[in-house]
Amino acid sequence: MSKDISGAKDSEFLTQSIKGFILAAGFSKRLRPITEYIPKPLLPIAGEVLLDYVYNFLKSSGIERIGINLHYKAKEIEQYIKDIKERGFSLTVFHEKEILNTGGALYNARNFLKDSPFLVHNGDIYWDGNLKEAIKWHIDSGNSITLLVHNCPPDNKLIVDEEDNLIGMNSSAFSLQSLFAFTGVAIYNPEVLELLPEGPSSVIDLWLKAKAQGLKVKVFPAKYSFWYDIGTPKGFARAVFDKLKRNFTSIYVHPSSTGCELIEPLGNIVVERDVKIKRSFKGKNLIILPETEFSQSQQISDCIICKDFTVSISGWQGQEENLTYGGSTRRYFRKQNKVFCEWDEAGEDFEKTVTLGNFLKQKGFPIPEIIDVNKEKKLIIFEDLGDLTLYSWLQCKRNSEEILNVYKKIIEHVANLHWKISFEASELKANLPEFDYTYFIWESEYFLKECVEGVFKLNLSTIGDTYLADLQQELHLIAEKLSKAKKVILHRDLQSQNIMLKSLNSCHSEAQSAEKSSLNYEVYFVDYQSARCGPAGYDIASLLWDPYVELNDKIRQELVNYYIERAFNSLANLQPLAFLEELSLCRIQRHMQALGAYGFLSLKRGKRNFLKFIPQAIKLLMEDIEESPIELPNLRNLIRKLKNFAHYRFC
Repeated sequence: MSKDISGAKDSEFLTQSIKGFILAAGFSKRLRPITEYIPKPLLPIAGEVLLDYVYNFLKSSGIERIGINLHYKAKEIEQYIKDIKERGFSLTVFHEKEILNTGGALYNARNFLKDSPFLVHNGDIYWDGNLKEAIKWHIDSGNSITLLVHNCPPDNKLIVDEEDNLIGMNSSAFSLQSLFAFTGVAIYNPEVLELLPEGPSSVIDLWLKAKAQGLKVKVFPAKYSFWYDIGTPKGFARAVFDKLKRNFTSIYVHPSSTGCELIEPLGNIVVERDVKIKRSFKGKNLIILPETEFSQSQQISDCIICKDFTVSISGWQGQEENLTYGGSTRRYFRKQNKVFCEWDEAGEDFEKTVTLGNFLKQKGFPIPEIIDVNKEKKLIIFEDLGDLTLYSWLQCKRNSEEILNVYKKIIEHVANLHWKISFEASELKANLPEFDYTYFIWESEYFLKECVEGVFKLNLSTIGDTYLADLQQELHLIAEKLSKAKKVILHRDLQSQNIMLKSLNSCHSEAQSAEKSSLNYEVYFVDYQSARCGPAGYDIASLLWDPYVELNDKIRQELVNYYIERAFNSLANLQPLAFLEELSLCRIQRHMQALGAYGFLSLKRGKRNFLKFIPQAIKLLMEDIEESPIELPNLRNLIRKLKNFAHYRFC
């Protein structure tokens, strides 16, 4: 038997030298007929090919040399690998003339794997687990085999003792033992290759044989934010729709596809590359695979659509669908056509949400109806408005007229909140927290701490006491001016992901105008529990200069004028020039707050998808400062530095 390197002291060196191997030769029978058209490793997950994801996941975990076995649809997969070599995609391919199964695949690649520990990753597992931690533990523990496991009934079949040793596979005789499921990822030392027979075999037999020979076969608990076996249509759909939620949307459209604007989305919609939508239809929970030409006109839901066939995914979400992926610490889930909001505690914010929600609903401000409140279980149950946010709706290409019509609906409600409801609610207004000088300063310090220092690692104390004092003076000047503005009830977080669009009418025809199609939606506002009394410009800045959405200046200007007009119509004593100055400073303030939030949520809450919005927020903040009614030279210099850092860090 070859030298056992599992006890080597230099675990850091071994971690760097570990190889990877992707199992991708199977027939993918559970996914047919989809895999007769697209090989499973090449399935797209909302624009990202599965093989690309697995490869990049291994590379990001420090694995430089990666092999892959191929059999079914081998030519198509190998051609894809060749086509993307220009992107630094380097895979060593091992062909199998006949299927060798999981163990035989390793035997076939033994000359590639024999000189270092290696990690084996099933080709149909889509997840973001802790590979680096598992590799280090494998080496430091002197294991011959480490199986990454999780609790995933009814797949819990591995019997494990109290010291994490594999005992065997599930049977009734071991019903009292700890049971875990295999994640599809394992780490091996090369000496175990000598236990494999020539020809087809299973890695399960290898695990049991290694254990019988006294080698250390242990399990390692996997940690992850998502894990999916995409080997079935429903598993594939869950992975795709979960990715949408992690990207804060319910719609994905590949840039090469056309006709998305003809879909009236009622739920999740994924349109992959080179798709052509020919006719209008209502759709919900749809995945349209590449190169499909679709011309049905009826309502269609819960299916995967390919060139010549449709596969049902009815029941993909189970009895409960998780809805929480934004910045909230509350857990939202859908069940029995209702949306449940579960709080950590039924404290002040819980009570505020109920009180404010009932009041706003009574005043005709469009928010989801509160169906029930269970303080003991810390639950608020809302009506289900669907999945279509303004942010999701804008993922399809929309013309200016459509965009203006939807935003004007929103502004009508916001102006009503600011200038009518606010002055009919003196008692409620008095009980809301105020957007005062102290809170504005808190927001700017939040930006400096969580974004400037947290994300960009820029230590402001090293820049110089004079510069820092001058910068803080500028931030204090903004806070002072805004704290003196007239106070109205603000939503306070009026961005595109907190605005819902609910379908009203039947599906529009191709002949309908943009104006009519955009009027098919009623507007609703969610996440209103952060409401405060503050300057109206803060909400308008949040809405029209939203880092999530790129609106052109012409549309912004028209919508600002529309807001001013609506404010006048409500008899508000709004001075346009004073409001525009207020709005300009609110833009600066809001973007600092947003950047602070993106840093905090990404680095301290582990929601790293927020990092992708930082470059756009910095770009907007730079524009805000250039258009500011007051000179802010020190803040301008700081944002210029961040903009340069962002170019290299995020692009």
